[in-house]
Amino acid sequence: MNTAFGKSAKMILAGLAIAALSASAYARSSHDCGYGMPGQMSDRQIERMEKMREEHQARLHEKLKLTAQQESAWKKFTASQPFPDKTALDPTEMRKLSAPQRMEKGLEHMRAMEKTMTEHMAALKEFYAVLTPEQQKIFDEQTPRFGDRRGYRGQ
Repeated sequence: MNTAFGKSAKMILAGLAIAALSASAYARSSHDCGYGMPGQMSDRQIERMEKMREEHQARLHEKLKLTAQQESAWKKFTASQPFPDKTALDPTEMRKLSAPQRMEKGLEHMRAMEKTMTEHMAALKEFYAVLTPEQQKIFDEQTPRFGDRRGYRGQ
């Protein structure tokens, strides 16, 4: 009985420790990134992410060892990448709109992003089709995985 109580007490203490450590994550709004306007990336953040993307593309290009025949598909693929989203809705302007107007603007923005992602997916499929099986494996390992909650590490 002491063993069962000991395990329960340890689990409760571990749960409390996790809750205490993660409390700061809930203190901030989900739309507030901590810099500037809630939900907006600063120009500096966009530039930094753009630089990181370019560096990742350079490393990936090097690892894939593309042939001259594959280069045109690579260029089309990299040119079609939709990030960063410079067309984000302005929170200040959105606050001035009624709820139905905000929803309408949000849907318009979502449709535009869907179109961009669809074009990118077509370029990705075209590029992927010209890769060898070995290159496809490298590409699969080096690209982000949607839905992976652990985050992309590029390893």
